[in-house]
Amino acid sequence: MQTTIVTTSLLSMILLAFAYSVSAAESPDPQPHSITSSDGQLVETEPQSEDITEADEPLPDRKFAAFPVPITDDALGVGLGVNAMYLHDRAEGAKNPSTSMFYGQYTDSGSGMAIIGHEHVFAYDAWRAGFWAGHFGLNLKYTGRVGMQLPKAAQYSSYSNFVYGEVRKELVDNLYFGVQGLWSGGDAELKENATAEEKKEFERQMSGHNGAVGLLMTYDSRDNMLGATQGLNLDLSTLHYSKDSRTGKRFDRYDAEMSQYFPVGDDVFAYRVIGKEIVGDAPENEFVTPDLRGVDWNKYRGTSTYQAEIEYRHKFSTLWSGVAFAGAAIVENEDRHLSNSVKSEVIPSAGVGVRYLLNAKERFSIGADVAVSKMGNTSFYIRFGEAF
Repeated sequence: MQTTIVTTSLLSMILLAFAYSVSAAESPDPQPHSITSSDGQLVETEPQSEDITEADEPLPDRKFAAFPVPITDDALGVGLGVNAMYLHDRAEGAKNPSTSMFYGQYTDSGSGMAIIGHEHVFAYDAWRAGFWAGHFGLNLKYTGRVGMQLPKAAQYSSYSNFVYGEVRKELVDNLYFGVQGLWSGGDAELKENATAEEKKEFERQMSGHNGAVGLLMTYDSRDNMLGATQGLNLDLSTLHYSKDSRTGKRFDRYDAEMSQYFPVGDDVFAYRVIGKEIVGDAPENEFVTPDLRGVDWNKYRGTSTYQAEIEYRHKFSTLWSGVAFAGAAIVENEDRHLSNSVKSEVIPSAGVGVRYLLNAKERFSIGADVAVSKMGNTSFYIRFGEAF
């Protein structure tokens, strides 16, 4: 009896699939079909509405992932890190899940860091909130700033912490307004032979504690936050710092970022533009750097940076895809003390990468990128999701 039921069920499934394929070929409008059930009665059924997945295999739905990250950094040295992320269940009516993350690393230069974070999406996407905190104990090479590079990198150590929080409220469809707060602080120590005055000035420039509050505006029509295939995302941000402990003056930071996504069959074309600007007499440890793959963040710092980047994402199969990207950044440094001039430098970058899907519903993936920038600087990245 058990064998008969199984055989009949398989036969019914085959007949149903055959009837659906014939109907799809003959008419664009799906029509009901009749098949004979195992008890000989005529049963009317509707055709299947979803495509059969590759090899009928269930799609991945992993919610937690962690992986080792090899570190090869010109500033920090060689070492190993760990990156972990957890996807929470979606809140009622929300289009995206909340996420929690951890990142830590240690290198042969004695440099270590740890960062934790959580981004929360509330029911029906009415609110979004985030919190991040981190500790850094780094032994670095200081190369100067744009327009004022040192002939030889100077060794120094830096110990710092930060806490950041934000909250956004949706006022109309896809448009959010919010506030943010940041506290950061730390101390730097020059490890080179230098005069007492030179050492004091360096440590004053690279040390200090600052707090800031600011405003946020976001327009987000992306179909997915972790792996968008269409839509637009626009972020505007201001941070207004309290009096700097070094200068006794206030300074401000303004950020703007826009990215857009276009489906090309199963592929995606995307672009991103970013602008960052420091206004006022800010300490050097608060200078901005590009967010461009392949660019040494420790080498290119200034009072403003502007960048543009394009990326093409090609889907090889249900689980595997590849990316190719290219972009350029302009970093400017306004010298208000010595020459009252603006120095700038252009840094191009290009690379390729691969992605593996971990959760189909949330488009949660793990990926690896390699990028080459100015002077042949090559960087490797292992990440969750897309770069933008």
